[in-house]
Amino acid sequence: MARKAKNEPYHQMMKLRATTLSCPYEDCIDHKNKANGNIIFVRKYGTGETQNLFKCTTCKRTFSERRGTPLFECHLPDEKVYQILKCLSEGNGIRATSRIVGVSKDTVGSIINRIGDHMEDVAATLMTNYHLDECQLDELWGYIFKKKRI
Repeated sequence: MARKAKNEPYHQMMKLRATTLSCPYEDCIDHKNKANGNIIFVRKYGTGETQNLFKCTTCKRTFSERRGTPLFECHLPDEKVYQILKCLSEGNGIRATSRIVGVSKDTVGSIINRIGDHMEDVAATLMTNYHLDECQLDELWGYIFKKKRI
């Protein structure tokens, strides 16, 4: 009984997080429909905070919280990933980032590859949906970048 009471705040937090998720399976009728009440928290698995198992009550399938994200099957906590990305975005190299964050340089390289692949997909989607040439997209980015500095 004491163990259940200890885990209650975590379960409440996961119930709240379930309202922000949608079913990742494309053949489910509630695919990408958030806040329908069809996603429930099942349990935590593994040792980290990132391994949370949810279930779609519509299609009855379970999924990881990170499914469909670049961090699916990545065991690093979100905070470590954010630290790696912040260090890299501020101009640190791979080795410096690994020393600062306290992970191996292979881990930093893996995160770069995961995020890079995801960003390629995002860029391809943007170019497809907006019918912009690469030159136009580059000009738009340059304009936005200059606006941020002002």
